Amino acid sequence: MTGVTRPAYDGAVEVLRSRAPWWIATGLGLLLSWLASAAPALAGTAALDVGDQAVVNVIVRGRGNAVTVRVWDRKTVQIDAADDTPPAVDRRSIVFGGPNTPLVQQIPPALYQVRDPHDPPGAPPSISGALPPEGFPYADFRPGPHDVIHVDAPENSHLVIMVPASTGILSLRVGMGQTTVDGFHGANLFMIQGAGRVELTGTATTAFVQMNYGTLYAADDTFDRIRVRGVAAHDVFEHCRTKQIEATSITGSIVFDGGSFDPGLARFESQTGNIALGVTAPAQLTGRSEQGHVYTLFDRKGITIDQRADGDATASVGNGGPLVNAISGKGNVYFYDGTLMSRRGVAPEWRPVHQLFTNRRRTPASTSVAPPRPEDHPIKHLSEFRRTRLRI
Repeated sequence: MTGVTRPAYDGAVEVLRSRAPWWIATGLGLLLSWLASAAPALAGTAALDVGDQAVVNVIVRGRGNAVTVRVWDRKTVQIDAADDTPPAVDRRSIVFGGPNTPLVQQIPPALYQVRDPHDPPGAPPSISGALPPEGFPYADFRPGPHDVIHVDAPENSHLVIMVPASTGILSLRVGMGQTTVDGFHGANLFMIQGAGRVELTGTATTAFVQMNYGTLYAADDTFDRIRVRGVAAHDVFEHCRTKQIEATSITGSIVFDGGSFDPGLARFESQTGNIALGVTAPAQLTGRSEQGHVYTLFDRKGITIDQRADGDATASVGNGGPLVNAISGKGNVYFYDGTLMSRRGVAPEWRPVHQLFTNRRRTPASTSVAPPRPEDHPIKHLSEFRRTRLRI
């Protein structure tokens, strides 16, 4: 049941007179008691009970948003919101697995027009195209009826959402701002954000994340399968473990630091950005760059490196392991062991990726949400952003 907070009534109230029938006074008293018990305990809070594998669908429009999603052990979805930007919340039951609700998430195409970071400063956008449509099959999600909670929030929203640990699908579509998902262990996580910052911490799930401009930061996560794509966003993974990962970007860089791979697909690609992979477990790393270089930096023994050309190299860590591919068009590829945090005095060619990792890591909890900086979404005109933003 959705709780709705109403403003207190301060008008005149006619007092029941002693000559009124006793049953009128009694009935009115019972009604007022019931209404008081039905009111929510906190202003701007909605709480809805749900069944197993519920679907939580959140849409937050515009800019200046701050969305935090956490997990608890209750079979309840709770939404706390600021009083000046209340969201619309509803619940319904939907049958999944039919022709109209297949067990796959369809991702629409997204047009983009961005500046090439390798062009001179002030140069107009020179890269244009479209992220293609994709289908992302749900994992461990049973067909049949599911409780669906739909949250539709306006611009400048500040939301804290608590979801059950047994959530089947958590879907977040945010315009601009900061979005944090902490400790989510549900079956599926689906995220699309136009610009700003997305943080995933302590999650264990199957995920699709599209971050167009800004930063995606993932720390201490375990992914059975994750698909990441973006336009100019930088993707930073720290101490993550994954079985299947495909991360692609147009102009953004990708850092997978202090992580490990289980046997499965692992592919990183950027048209113009750098790619850096730091591993803590056996892996077979293959790096290629059309116009850049492949750099290696390993401290441990037993690493076999085959540098076939400036832009083509392989590194076998721990006698080999899962095959990991890193491909860049104009950027560099970096292979190393451990984490960049332990490497302070790096060579000049390593400084760009080291600086990116340091600047894009976890932000302090007290940091306020502000509109993304121009360098986070290098678009020359607002009209160009409108062509790339999501239709949400």
